[in-house]
Amino acid sequence: MKKALSLFLSLSLILVISGCAAFRGEGRIRANHLLITGNYFNSRLLCELAQYKSKQPILLFSLDADGAQQLFYLPASGKVTEVALEDYQDMIAFINPRCILVVGDADYVPQKYVDVARKCNYPVQEVTSSSWDNNAKTLGELLNQGRLLREFQETKQKLASAGFEASKAD
Repeated sequence: MKKALSLFLSLSLILVISGCAAFRGEGRIRANHLLITGNYFNSRLLCELAQYKSKQPILLFSLDADGAQQLFYLPASGKVTEVALEDYQDMIAFINPRCILVVGDADYVPQKYVDVARKCNYPVQEVTSSSWDNNAKTLGELLNQGRLLREFQETKQKLASAGFEASKAD
């Protein structure tokens, strides 16, 4: 009887532990890099090209029609999700990156959000050249994607020939 009770309690404990999300690793993902940028032609194109090869997530800042700041989560696969700005720091913790890459200067990612990212205890690197070709080269080196600059230039050229070009603000 004592053996049967001990076996039952052991099995119950195993079921409880295996059912707990914290022990299964659910609820958090682990990314090597988190790309953070703004919703502008060059910055978004560069990050999405990098994401295609690296499968790393993107947090995208965008202005709505009224000029209010919005934040979107672009996973490597799946649906784009709007994230409340007050959940920005929690979203970074959820993604749990080894490194945060901020692509673009304060015109693309507001400085206060770069500062918040720095407080999250993950290394933060900023890719902020005024030349998007330089940014593509640097990002390619950081992500070990040697062809990123060439792919960025070729894609921009294809889009330009189709009538899509960066605005004066980008």
